[in-house]
Amino acid sequence: MNHDIAGHPAIDPLDIQGRIDRLPPSPVMTLYMVLISLGVFWDTYMLYSIGPLSFHFLASHGQHALATRIPTMLFLGTFIGALSLGRMADRIGRGRAFTLNLGLLAFGAVAATLAPLGPVFLLAIFIAGLGTGAEIPLSVTYMQEIAPSRRRGRMSSLMLTFGFCGGTVGGLLTWWLSRAGHLPLPGYRIALAIAALGAIVSVFLRLIVPESPRWLERAGRAAEAQAAMQRIERAAGGSAAVVGASASKAAPAAGAGLAEERGSTLDLFRTGYLRRTLSAWIIEFFQGFGSYGFTTFVPIILYARGFTLLHALGYTALIQISYPVGTYLSSFVTDRFPRKWGIAGFYLLNMLAGLGFYLSSSSTLVVVFGFLTEMLIFMDGPLLHTYEAEIYPTPLRGRGSATAFSVSRLGGFLAPVVAGIVVARFGTHAAGPYLIVMAAGSWLLCALVAAVLAVDTSGASLEQLELQAGQALVRN
Repeated sequence: MNHDIAGHPAIDPLDIQGRIDRLPPSPVMTLYMVLISLGVFWDTYMLYSIGPLSFHFLASHGQHALATRIPTMLFLGTFIGALSLGRMADRIGRGRAFTLNLGLLAFGAVAATLAPLGPVFLLAIFIAGLGTGAEIPLSVTYMQEIAPSRRRGRMSSLMLTFGFCGGTVGGLLTWWLSRAGHLPLPGYRIALAIAALGAIVSVFLRLIVPESPRWLERAGRAAEAQAAMQRIERAAGGSAAVVGASASKAAPAAGAGLAEERGSTLDLFRTGYLRRTLSAWIIEFFQGFGSYGFTTFVPIILYARGFTLLHALGYTALIQISYPVGTYLSSFVTDRFPRKWGIAGFYLLNMLAGLGFYLSSSSTLVVVFGFLTEMLIFMDGPLLHTYEAEIYPTPLRGRGSATAFSVSRLGGFLAPVVAGIVVARFGTHAAGPYLIVMAAGSWLLCALVAAVLAVDTSGASLEQLELQAGQALVRN
């Protein structure tokens, strides 16, 4: 038997993989899904409430320039956070990275709650963005590494379903705060205080979830990996060694050409991963540009169509109910179609729904097509986030998925910048068509790239996907 440096029995990676793949469905796995989703909850809460909140409350104070800068600073923070903090999950572990991320969110949200409007407030929003930037790729990575291969896509989608409820809560809260009177604080400060408190509570709740056995094993911490795996098995109702089908027999992860325990960013561009990286980056950029741009500026688009500000915010809140609906529906389809074709098909439908939203001539059709557009955005998202995590090996998974996701946040950061230029050039009432065309064109590009460049990952274990990349590396 092999031993690690500390003298503990070494754990065969096939054994960890096989034991995870034989885990039965159980209430404890559902609990893990919910707890892992808490980071996503506060991420989407911030992203999908900050635009309407800043637009309403700060514009009402006569500070229109500041109102447009707040979403920009948040997206800039999320971009840098995903780019810089995402790799921390590969170095310090998934659980510690979660604590670091939400700690930054809580600090930034508290500072923004207390800060006066102006540069200090914008800096605090930026810090909060740093904390949320890597949460979606981190949470998907975490979920995939403890989920059986046959249920990996569905469990990631269900986890995101719980998480994206934060966007719905943020939207409904925005609508309520816009109508409420006699508040002890301005509404946007109340919303930020709620985010800070929620982030702090979530840090402690998520301690219930064990560290990823896959990450521990690849980090050389064999005894801890064994303990984490046994903890999961006991919580799931007994030893997984006697439950379900036999483990898939993929080759060890080192076969992918990453024998070292820690990869580097340059490994994302090695022959075995270059196509995967390019496909994820291009799709993420254009989906971020289209999706975040559309979501952030729905109130402006509706206002330009002749709706009052209050009605625009009300319709936006109604449309935001689609967030958990879309991710929940994706859980039924993500493992039923080849991943790349699912991504391509739903982005194509997304384009058509977005055009329908703009062409709608009645309030009912505006809400229906707006709902469908947002719902499809959140059906696309779980498929894409699952894809960008499963295409990389364990030593690179946090870094690879977070870096890809940071490109999405870069698109989200540029969307309001470009939209602001369009609004300044053509005026608020004439900017709508340009904003919609930019979003629809972005979704069409996503569909084309998925169909042509993406690789198929459905049904294979994470280790098998790693082996495929390693074989390509050897051939070249």
